[in-house]
Amino acid sequence: MCDDVEIDRSILRHFLEKYFDDRGEEALVEEYSSGESLTADVEEGYLGMDLLFLDIFMNGINGMETAVKLRALSCTAPIVFLTMSPDFAVESYEVEASGYILKPFSASQLVRLLEKTLKTGDRNRVAVKTGRQFRYPYTDDILYIDSNRHIVTLHLKDGSEIVTQDKLNDIESRIGEKRFLRCHQSYLVNMDQVADVKEDFILKNGNMVPIRVRGRKELIDAYNRYFLSRKEGDFAE
Repeated sequence: MCDDVEIDRSILRHFLEKYFDDRGEEALVEEYSSGESLTADVEEGYLGMDLLFLDIFMNGINGMETAVKLRALSCTAPIVFLTMSPDFAVESYEVEASGYILKPFSASQLVRLLEKTLKTGDRNRVAVKTGRQFRYPYTDDILYIDSNRHIVTLHLKDGSEIVTQDKLNDIESRIGEKRFLRCHQSYLVNMDQVADVKEDFILKNGNMVPIRVRGRKELIDAYNRYFLSRKEGDFAE
């Protein structure tokens, strides 16, 4: 969140922590008091966000200017404006804002917005700790996950990556979806993203994910069974 009023940040922080705690999830809430400090951290790669609450009227650059800078830095996180005035509501569309709420806000307003923006009831997400932060990618946005020398990387459909020191086994367990196949000691592939199978899995974006030699037939059979089960499900619908 970015707001130059400390009490407003405190109120929002309390709400967000309770919202995610009630759902058995953990969220890291970062606070910024100026648009300058926020954009600097994003530009330097110190901060990744899944959602940003942004005030408009702040000292220094205002919230709308901050949002424009963030979009110029290729920040695609949903932005929600929390502010005292409706004057910038139309302008908020130019930065593809996901919400515009007037202060003082109600808990029900924020709950509806979070459920709409994060789609917590529709799509599965997985918590991944990276540095001091937690990221919550949607599992259907994950192409594959690889592990190399105690560093695990999640490769996403938009070309971005999430790097963590989590163990691959732990992430596989937290995802808990049969479409993710452990096709190699160091690889976990999303079978929904597989376009073809040759010596390796060929993904829809052209990337290749290796299939281990030992047990290769069993792994390919597992993919074939999954593929056929999905097609049968499509016909059933």
